[in-house]
Amino acid sequence: MTTISLNPHPSSLNLVLTRTRVRGEYTHGHLTIDGDRICHTLENTSSCVPAGDYIISLLKCKQYARKMPLLFPHSALDAESHLNPETWILKPHCAECKRLPFVCNNSTLPCWCPMIKPGNGVHNRLDGSILVGRYNCLGSLIHPKDAFDSLYERIRKSISRGNKVILVIKDG
Repeated sequence: MTTISLNPHPSSLNLVLTRTRVRGEYTHGHLTIDGDRICHTLENTSSCVPAGDYIISLLKCKQYARKMPLLFPHSALDAESHLNPETWILKPHCAECKRLPFVCNNSTLPCWCPMIKPGNGVHNRLDGSILVGRYNCLGSLIHPKDAFDSLYERIRKSISRGNKVILVIKDG
C-alpha cells in the first residue's frame, strides 16, 4: 500500500493541535496553522483522539444535518483514494449512528466519532470531539461558534481547491 507524504507541502493545509494542559477530565490545547495560533481546543481526557497524523474530510453528519470536519488516521488511506472519501478504507460509523431528537453544540454523539466541532464544555462527552473556541477557564471555552466557522471555512476552501487537509496532534 502506498501512503501519502505528510511533509509540509504547498498543496496541503497543515493544522497542528498541541495539547498543553491535562487536568482531570479536561485536556486543553491550541490549534495552529503555519505557526499562527488560530484557536484553543478542549477535549475530554478519557476520549482524546490519540496523538498522530490525520486527514480531515468534510462529510455530512446525520446528527448536525450538515458537513462536519471528520478525522481519519493517515494510515487508513492510500495514495489513490485520499481525495475521494467514498473510496476510503476507513469509514465513519454514520450508518449505525442513531439520530438524536435534539442536537446542540454541547450534545454528545451516540458513538465515538472524532471530529472538530463547536462546543464549550466536555463533561460526559465521550465521542472523541475536539472542541474549538477561545480559552475562558479550566474546562470551558467561549465563542465556539465563531472559532468553528472561521476554521471550517479555511478547511472547506482548501478542500474545494483540491488540497488535502492534515491535522497533526501532539501531546505537549
